[in-house]
Amino acid sequence: MRIIYITQHFPPEIGAAQGRAFDMSTNLSNLGHDLHVLTAFPKPSSTLFSKEKVNKLSVYRSFQIRDTKKSSIRRLANYLSFMVSSVFSGFRVRKPDIVYATSPQLFQGVTGYILSKIHRTKFVFEVRDLWVDFAEILGQFKNKRLLDLARKLERFIYNRADLIVVVTHGYKDRLIGMGISADKIIVIPNGVNPPSLEAPAQARDVKKELGIENQFLVLYTGNIGAAQGLQTIIEAADKLKHDPSVCFLFIGEGVEKEPLMEKAASMGLTNVRFLEGKRKEDLASYYESADLGIVSLKKHPLFEITIPSKVFDYMAVSLPVLIGVEGEAKEIVEANEAGFPFEPENADDFIRALKLAQNQPERLLTMKKGLRGHLLQSFNRETQAKELSDALQKLQK
Repeated sequence: MRIIYITQHFPPEIGAAQGRAFDMSTNLSNLGHDLHVLTAFPKPSSTLFSKEKVNKLSVYRSFQIRDTKKSSIRRLANYLSFMVSSVFSGFRVRKPDIVYATSPQLFQGVTGYILSKIHRTKFVFEVRDLWVDFAEILGQFKNKRLLDLARKLERFIYNRADLIVVVTHGYKDRLIGMGISADKIIVIPNGVNPPSLEAPAQARDVKKELGIENQFLVLYTGNIGAAQGLQTIIEAADKLKHDPSVCFLFIGEGVEKEPLMEKAASMGLTNVRFLEGKRKEDLASYYESADLGIVSLKKHPLFEITIPSKVFDYMAVSLPVLIGVEGEAKEIVEANEAGFPFEPENADDFIRALKLAQNQPERLLTMKKGLRGHLLQSFNRETQAKELSDALQKLQK
């Protein structure tokens, strides 16, 4: 099948959305499908449109207004500009069999719907998070009129899609509760691509580089945003500032990074380090040196039906986690002996879980040995691509 795959975020950008889009589109192409990826330029460009070949993928890049991360109007302009430009990119693809658009933001769904009508073909929408709900609870949508319009757009896209792909069973239940037919919803969770499990050729000794050879290293990688509730970790670090055995390392970017750095500095914390965001392949040495990873979200019922992709990223590198997420994510960690839970936004309970892990080195070692096997058994992206391929082919019949 010829598939148009719409994703605003794609490598060389760094992040979970980019990783899933690249892995899924690549795996579909490896199954014999003809993939045409519509995405944005990764950084400001004087060129409006371009086309390149990435492995077997035809990648069409188009302009977007830069998102400064500090203005809601600027962010909306970023979304809308890509929505418009990606429609024009879609004109360049000879009649596809499927138009596949992936969220989080809804306007990619508008692009998908428009192109499906223009090409007279099936429209598939992938829901990777409940964008409108999360925008509301995180205070990103404060205008009630805009919020109502966003909800109407969300329902419009869900109703027009021929197939909806969600990443958790909780998301499926929520859409069914909105009146969307269960028959057109399938669950394809996040996971890991087997080729990414290859060990680094030569891992650096990160602890030695940072001067923390004898310390227990607790690592957070990824988006440092409003949803992650990372203030709790800084509060815990403050409570542990006289404990020389523990060091916290944050690697990533996001709207909350600067405030967290300022808070750590104001508290005089020497047990917290911040580094810039890095590509997945450049993180290998940090994963290898860390003793635990952090998976954290704010305490809210909606996050209980969310599974952060970071759970799978840490499992893929055999790194047990401290998980501050209730619901499905916590159940996965417990079922696969992948880490230690703590109550979201509770610094004291975070410290309890951390010390429980730190004082059981043999249990940590046992966990590390089993993580990749558990992961490949249940969350293999190559297997997931076959499931998606079967669903798309069924849609064609």
